[in-house]
Amino acid sequence: STTVTAASTGFSNVHQLDIVTIHTRKGVRVLSVVLWTDCEGWSSHSASAGYLVDAATERIVAPTAWYAPYFAKQQAPLVGSRLQGTLEACKKAIAAHEKCLAHTPWLIAVGWDCMLTDEGPMFFEGNVAAYRTPRRMFLSYESMTAFFSEYCA
Repeated sequence: STTVTAASTGFSNVHQLDIVTIHTRKGVRVLSVVLWTDCEGWSSHSASAGYLVDAATERIVAPTAWYAPYFAKQQAPLVGSRLQGTLEACKKAIAAHEKCLAHTPWLIAVGWDCMLTDEGPMFFEGNVAAYRTPRRMFLSYESMTAFFSEYCA
């Protein structure tokens, strides 16, 4: 397997990790990590590829064909690669969410935007993840049942 710089060959290194953290009965956890990459400009809003990343293994596991029609048929050459720094970024996102809860206990889900740099993860935004969460919790049967067991049991 390979470790990648967050872009496929021929694209810029502009990328973004979209980390969604969620406050559960057992504390703050990572709900999902999406890599937006292969950007055609200086912003991750020009991403032409997206990937689901396993937070624990730092492995790129699938393209984001589920996200929007634009990504339904994207090429996925990075699947199986390791995205070093993802675990560190997730730990920092969890810690930041935990700090936010002291002031905003109603803050259930946060979408964190960051880049992986030579100095480590660089966060540039955190948003209430009300619109991001439903897409993530229904990604798979396992995700859905885990979500409902945390909130409906």
